[in-house]
Amino acid sequence: MRLVLLGLPGAGKGTQAKRIAEKYHLTAISTGEMLREAAKEKDTFGLRVQEYMNKGELVPDEWINSLVKSRLQEKDVENGFVLDGYPRTLQQAKMLEAYLQSQNQNLDAVFFLDVSQDTLRHRLAQRGNLRSKEKQGNSQIESKREKIRLDDKPEVIENRLHINKELMESLIHFYKERNLLYVINGEGDFDNVFDNINEGLLSVNK
Repeated sequence: MRLVLLGLPGAGKGTQAKRIAEKYHLTAISTGEMLREAAKEKDTFGLRVQEYMNKGELVPDEWINSLVKSRLQEKDVENGFVLDGYPRTLQQAKMLEAYLQSQNQNLDAVFFLDVSQDTLRHRLAQRGNLRSKEKQGNSQIESKREKIRLDDKPEVIENRLHINKELMESLIHFYKERNLLYVINGEGDFDNVFDNINEGLLSVNK
C-alpha cells in the first residue's frame, strides 16, 4: 500500500504512521525527521532548513520534493509506504502524483486526522514542555543532542498552525476529487484513532 497521512501540526501523524507501518509492513517516511536530520549536518543546506523551521515556516517545495523523490527511490520503499508530513502544499501533492504515475503507481488512500485548533495547541505545548524536562534530566552530552525544538515555542506554534491550515484545505479538496480521502476524528485516544484508520484501510483493501 501507498498511503499519506494529512493533518495539522500536533494531529498525531507521526504516531499513527509508525503504527500503520509496523502493522502492515510498510516504510514510514517522515519529512519532519528528514529535515531535522538535514539541519543537524550544519552545512549550507542544513542551516537554511533550520532557519525555516525556527520560524515555523515551510521549507521551499523544491527542496522537500527533491528529498522525498530521492527517498521514494530507495529499496525499502518497494513494498509500500506511509508518508507523514508530506505533502503539505498543493504543488507537493501534484509532484507526488506525477512521480508515482511515472512509476506506474498510485496512492491507495489519504487519511486526514481532523483535530481542533485548541487540541492542537494543547498537544504542541505539552510536547514542548516534555522536551524541556527531558533536556534538564539528560547529561550535558545528551542535552546538546536533544535540544528543544524551536518549532514547539508558542509563537512559532501559532505561525505553523496558521500556515498549514490554509494549505490543508486545498489538499483536502485535491484528494477528495480523486476519491482517496478518508477523514478520521483525531481528537480521541491514539488507540481509537488507530482503530478508525484500520477500518478505513479495510475498505481500501476490498
